[in-house]
Amino acid sequence: VGFILASFYLLSSILLPVIISFTLYALIQPFTNYLVRKDFNHSLAIIFILILMLVFSILAISFALPQLLSQVTILKSKLPVIFNQFEHFLTIYSQKLGNFIGVDFNVSDILVSLLSQSSSLGNTLLVTISDQVFAITLSLILVPLLTYFILKDFKSLRNKMMNWLPNPSFELGWLIYYRVTSQLQLYIRGVMIQSFIMAVVASFGFFIIGLDIPVLIGSLAGLLNLIPYIGPLISILLAVLVASAMTPFDPSIIYMAVAVIIAAQVIDNIVVIPSVIANAVDLHPVLVIVGILIFGNLFGTIGVILAIPAMATAKIIYINLYADIYNASQNKYS
Repeated sequence: VGFILASFYLLSSILLPVIISFTLYALIQPFTNYLVRKDFNHSLAIIFILILMLVFSILAISFALPQLLSQVTILKSKLPVIFNQFEHFLTIYSQKLGNFIGVDFNVSDILVSLLSQSSSLGNTLLVTISDQVFAITLSLILVPLLTYFILKDFKSLRNKMMNWLPNPSFELGWLIYYRVTSQLQLYIRGVMIQSFIMAVVASFGFFIIGLDIPVLIGSLAGLLNLIPYIGPLISILLAVLVASAMTPFDPSIIYMAVAVIIAAQVIDNIVVIPSVIANAVDLHPVLVIVGILIFGNLFGTIGVILAIPAMATAKIIYINLYADIYNASQNKYS
């Protein structure tokens, strides 16, 4: 386990294309299987589905990107106002907290200290972004190729790897593989649908209440929903900050923005989760939160995304290995 975690840590910076490719594999495989059952050539079926996805992605980006870019520009112009509102919010509530616990919080000094470091932080971010341009470009090239070869050759590679297992572990290996892949495919498809529905519902709600840049904040809410428990809280904070920066300022817009996120979460928990991902994972909320924090601290954004699938996989492996060892011991002493 330690070796696996260490390897994952060392390779985390180059794992993104592989993760995206396997995610696409989980999403595309049912469609390619359907076409193959309809007497399509396997390779042609894969190419056909990938071309369809590429065309759909280009159309979606060409429609959505100008809207998102214009909203990002609006958000950029509002950042000073958002920062001032945030400072005002922190000052008021830090004073209340300080009076309650008997400690003086000087928020202004803290913010001035942060601002004094903003120049070097900005330079660091620019260097980081420029360093990532090559990695992103490489990912755009590698993902379609990796996805094609995974769809084409994954089963044969899987069978070869399974044949390496010793005879006593062969059936157990296949059982674990089947349960892990079934659960992960359900989870990946489920969270993609869940994230999309959340983005649509939140964007529509923000548009109805008149919040600035509704599509951008709604899309971010959909993406943040990939992070259980923590993501919705960040979405609420973003919506509140944007609502606070609106002119003329109307306090009711803050409450309505929070209500939109809560309503979207209610729809998510009552409708989407039971019908889409209820059977995908069965992990305690405390374990999920702790796992996200640990994986995020160790592996960054990739760790946050992979925390739940990794823990679900570990749970399946543990349960099946434990059951196998227990049954073996029972047979030995019976």
